[in-house]
Amino acid sequence: MKTETVRIFDEYAFTGKSIREVLRQLDQTNIRILSTMAKVGPRNLLEVARLTGLPFTTVYHRIAQIESVAEVVAEIVPNVAKLGMVRIVLLVAAKPGLEEVVTRALRIPNYWRVVQRCEGAFTHHSIQIIPMQFLRQFREYISTMRAMNLIKSFRIIQTGDSRQIFPDFSSYNSCEREWVFDWDGWLNAIKSRWPTETIQDSRDRSVDFEKIDLELAAYLQLNGRMSFMEIAKKINASPSAVKYHYDKLTKCGVLDSFDFSVTPYPLEVSAIHEFMLEFADADSMNRFFSVAKKMFWVWHVAKALRKNTLLVRTRVMNSQVEKMFTFFSELVECGRLETYSAVRLNIDSRLAQTVSFELYDNDTGWQWDVYKNLLELNKL
Repeated sequence: MKTETVRIFDEYAFTGKSIREVLRQLDQTNIRILSTMAKVGPRNLLEVARLTGLPFTTVYHRIAQIESVAEVVAEIVPNVAKLGMVRIVLLVAAKPGLEEVVTRALRIPNYWRVVQRCEGAFTHHSIQIIPMQFLRQFREYISTMRAMNLIKSFRIIQTGDSRQIFPDFSSYNSCEREWVFDWDGWLNAIKSRWPTETIQDSRDRSVDFEKIDLELAAYLQLNGRMSFMEIAKKINASPSAVKYHYDKLTKCGVLDSFDFSVTPYPLEVSAIHEFMLEFADADSMNRFFSVAKKMFWVWHVAKALRKNTLLVRTRVMNSQVEKMFTFFSELVECGRLETYSAVRLNIDSRLAQTVSFELYDNDTGWQWDVYKNLLELNKL
């Protein structure tokens, strides 16, 4: 597989506002600032200024300029295991003509994080964040959807938290606005290099938390840089109380992961897939995970629990889709990968929400109303 250099404007000749704005943001100074924020978090601009050697005013105004276009630079993603929950990737195939009904049905229990349409063997891809004690009820709910002939088939995959791979800009020429897709280099690295990082099942246990903690986490999911003053007004608390709960959640590791809204190239010229990569062994899985941080087209990685399997979200230029599938095929051929499958996600259909704090009670914990869920399902 040969290395290919792609210049965005040359290939797509697209002059849409979104594409122009994304490219304008990717100069060398912004890349330094955003790459450093990805390491230390989105809230501490003083630390970003110190590590980059840039004046604080430069960092502050640069981020403000990006936010004026993108609105949100980063989201804080809570560690769901520490909230007594498990992340589930759910794939369902709707009966023809019932696709919109199935979209509504997947949202009824209200523990969904994302619901979107997809292409492939399934029609819907959903991320559900389910309290551990309700896993059986969730499976029964999806089985009921099948018994009602809403869906033909489904697959439930329990995973650890999804990790965003911040784009590696060493493959980007900001002057020429070119990305270098080094397919052969990435392939050889996975084949020959020992893993430098490992990905394992989460061993995190639930921590003590209150409903106010969940409300705080929900607003930081909307905007990881939202001020304590803004959050205080929304949750009817004092700014000092918000800071206290933020510090508590940060210290115990609930708020230690970030998703940045930085795209290496515009989504309008990209294909979004979710791959299930089933590896021959843990060593091969960790080789891939170690190299993934250099593959700027890898967006998110999550490990399927108790398996040598990764769910990998990719965001690749349309011209590189065939090469990406060839890349995975060659990993199978060389024995690093046992098999793989993929669905293409329709990003325009994506519905998302934050953690469902309204379903939590300080005295009784997480709630699941079987009767209400089935009643709503029967109304569809």
